[in-house]
Amino acid sequence: MASDHFEKFRQSMSIGYIEWHEGIGYDLVALAALSPDELVAAEDLLVARRVADWRDLEALDQIGSSRALRELEHALRSKSVDIRIEAARRLAARSLLAEATIEAIIVEALRTTTILDGMVKTLAFAAEHPSPAVLRTLLNRSLHGNDDIRVHAAALVHFLHGGSTSSFDMSFRPFYLRFASKNRQERLDAYRELCTQIGVQPEG
Repeated sequence: MASDHFEKFRQSMSIGYIEWHEGIGYDLVALAALSPDELVAAEDLLVARRVADWRDLEALDQIGSSRALRELEHALRSKSVDIRIEAARRLAARSLLAEATIEAIIVEALRTTTILDGMVKTLAFAAEHPSPAVLRTLLNRSLHGNDDIRVHAAALVHFLHGGSTSSFDMSFRPFYLRFASKNRQERLDAYRELCTQIGVQPEG
């Protein structure tokens, strides 16, 4: 017979609107209280979901078994940017990813991420690992990125080069918003001004 802790954890895996909207994860307190046998059963439930959600990664990371960590590694190949970045951040925190791998994951994610698919996490991860390639990609995305990312890429690369005091310095908000313009020439002018401010040669 399953314990109350196991039932609480299993029930917490049923995500409704409130849990989705508020970003509430699975019951990790209940997960931590499971017996060794129940922990394996909980791991089975999570593995069967094939990392459908960031909550699965969070719970697998807490379990921390070799099998659970392999699932995090598999998640690096997910079609979802959100899941790939969540997995990479957790593996990186365990020192299980080389910096070159982290860089490649961030660069790839910056090229495709949107507000609905991992953009906030991707930008935060980029800020934690601002390699030259990551900085170049951020600058590129400020001009060539999709409508979601241009403003935030400009703000972040400005900060990482020492041009502002935070990843979205509100005192520069009017400047950053120029990267949202529908007029390409206006965006290009803003991009060139950004390059001048951070001391980088513009592309092309």
